[in-house]
Amino acid sequence: MSSTSHPARPRFTSVKMYKHAAGHPSFWYPPEWQLQETDTPHPAVSLYPDPSDGATFISITVQDMGEPLAAEESSLLAEGIEEGLNQLDGCVIEKLEVLAEVGDWCQEWVCTFVQDGMTRRRRARLFCAGNFLYSVVVQGATSERYEYWRGMMEWVMLTVLNTTVDMGA
Repeated sequence: MSSTSHPARPRFTSVKMYKHAAGHPSFWYPPEWQLQETDTPHPAVSLYPDPSDGATFISITVQDMGEPLAAEESSLLAEGIEEGLNQLDGCVIEKLEVLAEVGDWCQEWVCTFVQDGMTRRRRARLFCAGNFLYSVVVQGATSERYEYWRGMMEWVMLTVLNTTVDMGA
């Protein structure tokens, strides 16, 4: 194998359904990934495909808003996203768009930013479904780590709303 060849893409060997005790969040994930749960202040789950790399992860957080998002509140969420991105050191926004087909309201972005002297790459999705506000963040410690794990992590991201699909028992 030459030094210019790329490592093989990671592959699923199996998948497992995660479902929080309260019912949200739920999603499919590779069971060999390290899973960490947090319940304060809201249910949150972080998955690490390589436990030795804490800056490459997918994080899923859900908050019960008590009622569905009001139409006038969506612009406040969008403003908050842009304000947060502007606070990231060296942030370059590659994509920032509304996704009409996800939940009741959804905004997604891809960006790079500098943290701890490293340029990291992140894809994030904030969406509302009924009374729930979901935050799903896919991050690579570097752009290369993001690209390496991208397919599997983005697949997990897409199953956060698509958990009714029967993948076989």
